[in-house]
Amino acid sequence: MLRKLLKHEWKSVSKVLLPVNLGIILITVIGCIVLNTNIFATKESFPIALFMLIFYLLSLMTFASITLIFVYVRFYKNLFTTEGYLMHTLPVAPIQLFHSKLIVGFSWSIFNCLLTLFSTAALGFSAIVRVAKDENIDNVYRFFLGDSISNNHNQTFSFAEMFGYPPATFVILLLLLLLTGCLVSILMGYLSILLGQLMEKFKLAASIGFYIVIYLIMQMVTSVAILLPNSNLLLSAMDNDSSIYFSNVFYKNLFPASIISQLILCIIFYLAAYFLIRRNVNLD
Repeated sequence: MLRKLLKHEWKSVSKVLLPVNLGIILITVIGCIVLNTNIFATKESFPIALFMLIFYLLSLMTFASITLIFVYVRFYKNLFTTEGYLMHTLPVAPIQLFHSKLIVGFSWSIFNCLLTLFSTAALGFSAIVRVAKDENIDNVYRFFLGDSISNNHNQTFSFAEMFGYPPATFVILLLLLLLTGCLVSILMGYLSILLGQLMEKFKLAASIGFYIVIYLIMQMVTSVAILLPNSNLLLSAMDNDSSIYFSNVFYKNLFPASIISQLILCIIFYLAAYFLIRRNVNLD
């Protein structure tokens, strides 16, 4: 039955989120084409470039927000409004309904994050190649391949020395960070909605309030988990005159702390949501 729920949920969600997320591909293609023209060759074109950059960043934020908000709204409407009367008459346990929403919502969140990552990487690469045509393009390729290059201060450094990990390891850790971050975001929204249902009145407003409180607490916990254990290393890096050394220490400690803290939050949020979804549902 879970497979049927997933199939129905995926089709319903795709009707809205597929066109939304394909918009990321559209602005990426347009951006890459524009970057390979001479439109930014003069100083007078700086305002246009700044406007396009702001528009691009706002577009990515909008697409991500629409994806996340739609997933939250669908979870709330399907299970806790008048639509919930039909959903809860199905011959399935509430936890199966929850899992179907979680899996599909998480999948679309991941899809959005990967498209965003692909978009920024494609535009960044196009910009680097465009600039490198007038510079030393070999240095750009060598840097991303993990070889050492020299800067204007005659410092020799490689990708691993700057970002703390070889390129392949960096990408893997970045993907793990995105996976755990997306799961935390979905579970946090679902948990907030479930907590809001415990209120007798103003359940939607209570859900939004719970979301804000949980988000703030999560940010504080994550910040402490990242900064506190590594404060001495970060301070020593800041005392060192080398920005490359600081960057190396920062990224080397950022990924493990962030991934572990987010995994812990995933477990806590899931267990709390699992407990709440098994309670009797009080529909609006």
